[in-house]
Amino acid sequence: MGARRSPVQDRSRAMVDRLLEAATTVLAERGYAGLTTNRVAAAAGVSVGSLYRYFGDKDDLVRELRVRSTDDILTDLTAAMSAAVSLPTRDAIRQVLATLVAALQRHRALTSALVNEVPLGAQSNVLPEVEQQLARFTRMFVAVHAPHLSPAEAEARIYLALGVALSTCLRIALEPPQGIAEARLVDLTADLLHTGLVLP
Repeated sequence: MGARRSPVQDRSRAMVDRLLEAATTVLAERGYAGLTTNRVAAAAGVSVGSLYRYFGDKDDLVRELRVRSTDDILTDLTAAMSAAVSLPTRDAIRQVLATLVAALQRHRALTSALVNEVPLGAQSNVLPEVEQQLARFTRMFVAVHAPHLSPAEAEARIYLALGVALSTCLRIALEPPQGIAEARLVDLTADLLHTGLVLP
């Protein structure tokens, strides 16, 4: 459904931004279960009636947050993938992974809610556009750096690599282990994916 009213004027756009920022704050503090339109309106310092001019319910808020966070993550990933083209294979993989982890951390409140709380979130692909972008990059990467692989073998490796990359980046971003540096985890993941994607 999305926003009820498309914000045309600067003041309306500013109000939508304010409401979404407030929704992010409430998500971070209370999670999806504690996200209500009343709490969002209070956090934004507006009446709940003002909120309802733009959003029908809390799921409309979450949907708009998801659209914006996905756009932001894809912008970063696209830039990282473009820069990675000229890097050695393992370094290219690491750069993309590190970029994805940083982007997921920036949107931690929403991503955590999508993965852990939003209905069906844990059972479905919560980042389909991100996975599609990663898949395109990985296919190009394998075609250039592992031309020795048969099409069937390449697809099998790409399928597994995408699962490893997304799930591991989500875990690093949302549930980092105590006592292990983030950079070390990204390095290990890059090593694993490099071996799985490129080596015979």
